[in-house]
Amino acid sequence: MAEEINCPFCGNIIESNAIRCENCGSLFKEPELPNLKFTELGPFLAIDILTLGFFSTIWFFINGKAINTLAQASKDKLKLLWLFGLLAVNGGFYLVFIYKNPAYLLFFAILQCIIYIALTYRVLRIIQKYTERTYDAVLESNPYYIVLFNVFYLIHFIDTYKNRVQNLHVHFDWKSPQGIVLILLILIIIFILRFYNEMYLLLH
Repeated sequence: MAEEINCPFCGNIIESNAIRCENCGSLFKEPELPNLKFTELGPFLAIDILTLGFFSTIWFFINGKAINTLAQASKDKLKLLWLFGLLAVNGGFYLVFIYKNPAYLLFFAILQCIIYIALTYRVLRIIQKYTERTYDAVLESNPYYIVLFNVFYLIHFIDTYKNRVQNLHVHFDWKSPQGIVLILLILIIIFILRFYNEMYLLLH
């Protein structure tokens, strides 16, 4: 039986190897997602806009190894591998058809968005499972945000990860900085869609 000690935050009796206090919910180690790069939403948005959205694809390959390390189940790793493969193949076709046959540009752009949604969901599930076994915390994700914002929502989720793990019962506030960022994301997505539409018309 593990040695019992007092929680340094509320004084409740807990086991010495406990991750979180059952009484006050305090966490006893700093939550982190190791080795993930480019996880701050502001810089990510700036680079993604400058690269016309291509940095979203690059981000997954930069962090592929770190995400795979977070995944414990071989099933998750296999699904991740398939999605990475689809992302690479579709990205290749997308770049080719921008110059060779613009008529297919919209098709590959839509397919890219679908892959982003699937990848975002899979990476979030890996993060949720990792958090539950490492920090004894169950994190919730918003399926509507996954569909609407996909990669942007994933980066926002990772950027606020520490706060999410430490404050499990804090609900989303539209007046918060995160709420303002999400509104800005909607405007950016509308701008990008209009930009691609204008590009398509010009190439015709």
